[in-house]
Amino acid sequence: MDNKITWQVEHYPTLPSTNDYCIEQARLKEKINLAVLTDSQTAPRGSRGREWVEPTGNLALSFLYWPSFSVEKIGWVPFISSLALFDAVTELCGTYSDLYIKWPNDLLFQNKKIAGILIESHVEYPNVLEWFVIGIGLNICSAPMVEGRELGCLKDFVSDELPSPLLIADKIRQYLSYWISRLDQGQEQFIRESWLQKGLPLGRSLTVTSGNEKYIGIYKGIDEKGFLLLQTETSLKQLSAGELFCLYESRNE
Repeated sequence: MDNKITWQVEHYPTLPSTNDYCIEQARLKEKINLAVLTDSQTAPRGSRGREWVEPTGNLALSFLYWPSFSVEKIGWVPFISSLALFDAVTELCGTYSDLYIKWPNDLLFQNKKIAGILIESHVEYPNVLEWFVIGIGLNICSAPMVEGRELGCLKDFVSDELPSPLLIADKIRQYLSYWISRLDQGQEQFIRESWLQKGLPLGRSLTVTSGNEKYIGIYKGIDEKGFLLLQTETSLKQLSAGELFCLYESRNE
């Protein structure tokens, strides 16, 4: 594994939000390539403006990175982030056919979300990607109760002793360094192929909500830009954003 990136690692008993802390440090421009872990967040945030519920003992981790690659590559950051998370979990907990990445970066086990990733970035005029923050929330020992959502945790499928948040954070940091290096070297095709191997199996029936539109079709993977490919009754849709819903099916089925 390529670990050429040097991270400044910080661990706090509590923080309002690890992402907010990283963004604050980015604006101060005092810390480069920062990895922040906290035992408890008092004001965590989820994607699309949702509240993120975080029981004690789970993982709250964020990375601040100052890239050398162009702003056009920011669309691949959700994919390399989810690959780093998937690789860390499978190394520490084992490989399971029911564990996969849901486009673009949620980690699911038996269709229950066990982890979410929030990407935030800053672009300087006219078109320079200055920094990005990757926030990772992983349910380790328990899953919150959220109305209308199916959530799970590592304890649902790991029979051995659960790895600690500190150990998982360290392993994610190693894999993230590897995947950032691949993106920096222009290996988007390798990233795409690797993600497809660990993502939702092809051919599954999906419902995707994108903006005010709702699409129903068959999952055909992702294209060269990371857009979701959905075969509907009338056409092949390329979706750059949206919320995906699918029925649970194992890779072995």
